[in-house]
Amino acid sequence: MLSDTGSSNLPGDVTNPFISKLTSSPKKGRISPHEESIASLREGMGRMDISARGNSLDYLQHMERKDSSKDNGLGNRRELDRFVPSRPNSIHHSSHSSTTLPTLALDSANSSSLISPDTSINNSSVNDLSTSTLSATLGVPQSNRRILSFRSAPPPASHATSHLDAQRNYLLHSSASANRGTGSNLSGKDSNKKRTPPYVPERVLDAPGFEDDYYLNLIDWSCANRVAIGLGDTGYVWDAETGSVNALGGGNDDDSEERSKVTAVSWSDDGAYLAVGTDAGEVEVWDVEEGKKMRTMAGHSARIPSLSWYGHVLSSGCRDGSIYHHDVRVAKHKVMELVGHNAEVCGLTWRSDGQFLASGGNDNVVNCWDGRIGASVLQTGEGVPRGVAKWTKRNHTAAVKALAWCPWQSSLLASGGGTADKHIHFWSTSTGARTSSLKTTTQVTSLQFSDHSKELIGTHGYPDNTITLWSYPSLEKIWEVPAHDSRIICSSKSPDGTTICTGAGDENLKFWKIWEVKQSKKDKSHNEDDLSSINGRGKNTVRIR
Repeated sequence: MLSDTGSSNLPGDVTNPFISKLTSSPKKGRISPHEESIASLREGMGRMDISARGNSLDYLQHMERKDSSKDNGLGNRRELDRFVPSRPNSIHHSSHSSTTLPTLALDSANSSSLISPDTSINNSSVNDLSTSTLSATLGVPQSNRRILSFRSAPPPASHATSHLDAQRNYLLHSSASANRGTGSNLSGKDSNKKRTPPYVPERVLDAPGFEDDYYLNLIDWSCANRVAIGLGDTGYVWDAETGSVNALGGGNDDDSEERSKVTAVSWSDDGAYLAVGTDAGEVEVWDVEEGKKMRTMAGHSARIPSLSWYGHVLSSGCRDGSIYHHDVRVAKHKVMELVGHNAEVCGLTWRSDGQFLASGGNDNVVNCWDGRIGASVLQTGEGVPRGVAKWTKRNHTAAVKALAWCPWQSSLLASGGGTADKHIHFWSTSTGARTSSLKTTTQVTSLQFSDHSKELIGTHGYPDNTITLWSYPSLEKIWEVPAHDSRIICSSKSPDGTTICTGAGDENLKFWKIWEVKQSKKDKSHNEDDLSSINGRGKNTVRIR
């Protein structure tokens, strides 16, 4: 099928059935060197040998012999295809080059380094050669390490810092497991910003004699930036602005008698008076500025672990399950009794508008009471109105101490259960329905809603003793930080709503900066006009010394 013309000049097999028969040139006479070169190239391509290895050395040798036989003053010359650039050997034999076409263009300087057809090519050696060339060009030492490295490996931990490494690994593991598979934990404009947990408190105060009792409420922070704390049989007031500490005394004025332990403290709405509940079932009202006790209100038959103010009404929860409303302005202070618990009332809090009162007890019950005093037609034997709960919930399986009203959604109430429950439930006070629930891993001892963002912080007891921040209503955990060496008993929020004070059984009082105040331009320009008139103190002037 192939023509035998010029076959003697080409060695090898020329029996390729896909190459058509060549025809002789119709021109006669003398042929120019340029036309002769083009004809030779076409003749070579028409009769080229397609081998299994794709080597075109025979054809190149034939072209060299043909060029050397010419005596036209041009010297040794090889025809190069103008459409194929010259390639070095490393690229010619790489995996990206063709293995079924002959090499038509080779640099003359490398022609002497061509390998023979029988020499095998090792692809791995070619790849190593390419890697070496690239490393030498970039100035990077050739090794097994990564070319780009941000930093070197950290040194191995020593025995002296092993406890710090364990704590760091715990914090990193907790943060990663809390946010794994979840989206953004924040809402609004700050949703894309990463929140840094407060691993270190702003301040730590020593609180010797702090009672490790889950049912007590021994810390409260007033709007005048003073922190009250009950230690043993004495109540103390720490001024966050001056750093001074004043002792209010015990449950009795006579030092010769045994004083009752302090079981609860609560500031009035204006921050001028402090209520102290005792183990003897009495409620004391103290004038902080004067440093003297104004009055003592008796009536309970057991200790008082919970107190809450609204205006001139002071509500107290007793260990026997009863709740009293005291009007501190009149001699007969007991103006109403609430009956709805059959165990210790350890959680008690008024809503900010005074419409509802929430209570939680050791009977695993959450009650919501109507805030109207004396509205009930029922009365006790003493002629005191007797109130019943507006609604009662029994979803918790342990004592309910943690209660919190939402400041930006007045109908929302949050409640947290103890060790056997480990749940936080959210209730609508309008309908009494449970809107959502959150399962935790530890005992819930207190809850606080944020004044500046839709978030909720909780303090926990056994077994982790942590403080945890969640977003609402997604209920996604933002961060969790180990706070104390023992379980956290109670907490209180600063008047500006940015700092949380926690007290625990390790006899430490810690202050944690959780949120930042978001002020508008108008608030910043009129900041001085918005301050409270209580001794120059207000929500915007909170300082901790």
